Amino acid sequence: MLQLADTSTAKGRVFWPDELGFSAEEFLTHIRFVQFDLVRRGLQGALIFDPENMYWLTGFQTIGYFTFQGMYIPTEGLPTVITRVVNRDMAMALPTIANVVAVKDTEDHCEELIRFLKGLGPGKIGLDTLSRHLNISDYRRLIDAGIQFEDWDGVIQSQRIIKTPAQIDKMRHAARALETGMDNALKTIAPGRTDNDLAAALYHGSIAAGSEYIGHPPMVVTGPRSELCFALWKRKTIERGDVVLLEGGACVDRYHVMMARSAVVGKPSDEHKATADALIGILETAIEVIKPGETASEIDRRCREGIKKLGLDKFFRSRLAYGIGIAFPPNWGEGHIYAIRPDDPLIIEENMTFHVIPTMFRKGFGMAISDSVRVTENGCEVLTNYPRDLMEIDA
Repeated sequence: MLQLADTSTAKGRVFWPDELGFSAEEFLTHIRFVQFDLVRRGLQGALIFDPENMYWLTGFQTIGYFTFQGMYIPTEGLPTVITRVVNRDMAMALPTIANVVAVKDTEDHCEELIRFLKGLGPGKIGLDTLSRHLNISDYRRLIDAGIQFEDWDGVIQSQRIIKTPAQIDKMRHAARALETGMDNALKTIAPGRTDNDLAAALYHGSIAAGSEYIGHPPMVVTGPRSELCFALWKRKTIERGDVVLLEGGACVDRYHVMMARSAVVGKPSDEHKATADALIGILETAIEVIKPGETASEIDRRCREGIKKLGLDKFFRSRLAYGIGIAFPPNWGEGHIYAIRPDDPLIIEENMTFHVIPTMFRKGFGMAISDSVRVTENGCEVLTNYPRDLMEIDA
């Protein structure tokens, strides 16, 4: 029977259960699910590398995700982490982890991983080849070492799509922090201030209200540069007539939400107003039609219908929404797992969570007005709550 590690069997080990973020039983449930899948496939265990999957499975997180780390899940017992020696204490503080293979900076991480895997004896190991944290060189070395792998792709990712009540509660807390940050940033807008001031206000407001470090920098851009999708702050002075695009995120125990709002310094033009109205229309249509049983492609089609009638569809070139949940830098979403976009057969289910983000990038300016939502039994819960209207800044 799967049990947490305890101090009676781990001499000198000190646990920090508060570091888990969720109940230990929730993590044990995740581990049991994975082990059942491994036994069903006849595998000896599984090897994963993505920090999001490690966190979902055991609660293990460290800012050392940017260097080599992996996790081995056996069919019985708790997982083992393979990581730099400086991350050892963080892993060993969790009762959901059995052991750590601590790799010194003077050692070859892949050699140490191969030594550990060979020590397990014969048997096939499931490998998540969808991982963004397993480089080609290490993969080739593992194969050349004779380790027997079988593709084990997307098993954990598929379980992350539907959120538990506890996970949704974390996202609600993150939303409150983000609302504070967005309010802080919008109130900072004024001629003579800089886009750096706005980014700092958004960051500070969210973090002071309870957010942890997020997986992606806020997208704060002003003036003509706002027409460049994914442009970020760059010490630009705000001037009268500028459009200001603010998109931020917040997270609690790695569960993220996002929101975007737009503003104009001074009186908005008719083009500004029409663009903002169209974006709000798309967002509100999405909130109305997202519900269990609908397909992503049909939701996307219905949201694009109205904007097509306005002749603005050529400016809306992105997907309508992407999945959100666990994230580590450099990403803050789960859009690589599921999204709402044209021709996507995804069937919407209760407790999926999305960032619905209609955007338009036109000549001279760009805008985004977005919210994070949870799919309910018969509709949507809007997680982020802040006025959507285009804000006019007195100048």
